[in-house]
Amino acid sequence: MAILALLLAPVANAGDGVDIKDTIKKSFSVKEGGTLSLDLDRGSIVIRSSSESTVLVEVDRIVGAESKEDAKRILEQHQLEILKKGNDVVVRSRFDQDGFEWTKWRDRDRVKLKVVVRVPAQYNVEFTTGAGNVYAEDVDGMVNGTTGAGNVQIGRVSGRVSITSGTGNVDIDGAMGPVEIATGAGNIRVGEVAGEVVANTGAGNIEAKIMSQPSSRSKLETGAGNVTVYLSDSVGIDVHAETGIGSADCDFGLKVSGRFLSGKSFKGSVNGGGPALTMHSGAGSVSLKKQ
Repeated sequence: MAILALLLAPVANAGDGVDIKDTIKKSFSVKEGGTLSLDLDRGSIVIRSSSESTVLVEVDRIVGAESKEDAKRILEQHQLEILKKGNDVVVRSRFDQDGFEWTKWRDRDRVKLKVVVRVPAQYNVEFTTGAGNVYAEDVDGMVNGTTGAGNVQIGRVSGRVSITSGTGNVDIDGAMGPVEIATGAGNIRVGEVAGEVVANTGAGNIEAKIMSQPSSRSKLETGAGNVTVYLSDSVGIDVHAETGIGSADCDFGLKVSGRFLSGKSFKGSVNGGGPALTMHSGAGSVSLKKQ
């Protein structure tokens, strides 16, 4: 394990005070097939792939403080762990729960966190952050993550994908395994997927491309927004699509039912039939298109 020295330096003026940046770097030798586990109370996450058998973690903590001494006091309350467990690497951050409530909340709001990690090509990723955006390059493994508020953008994933966001957009370039995504409010886009898709948003559009035959049912639902699925001619499904208020259209010749100003729907077998595909919008359009 290699550790780079902590850096505590001013980076920008903030009113009468200054922003103090604390940087910590650690590297671990690992084998392929391990898991990166990020459990953060806050902060953005960037995950990049590498050809080396090393996990390199870089954590930036930026504190809005009146002085270096004030910044050190605040950072002492922010617990940060970066360690290796077997072939896995764990990064965990929490703010100290001790102290007066008003002081605790004030100090919490003065800390910004950014975590950048480089992982081997074949490595699993798990993440949790209370609030913050997440970006990950292609992952040859599984991805399982949660953010309380923030956008999630991921490249191509070879395994299962499971993402939950309290509010924020979720964008995945592609997945070879099953995909499960839920966000309280935000758009969902899944590029080329080779398995089943379960996607739900309280308010936002959903778009998915199903390019290979799924083995089980897929379900895409939004409370308010459009649902669009692009389907390869080689994929057989039994579709049931409906909208409470809005339009419906199908490129595969299925009849659209419904009256003017009411919900529209269509259902039936496509490309010989197969696992169920459910598409639902409370207010918005539902569309099944040829890819």
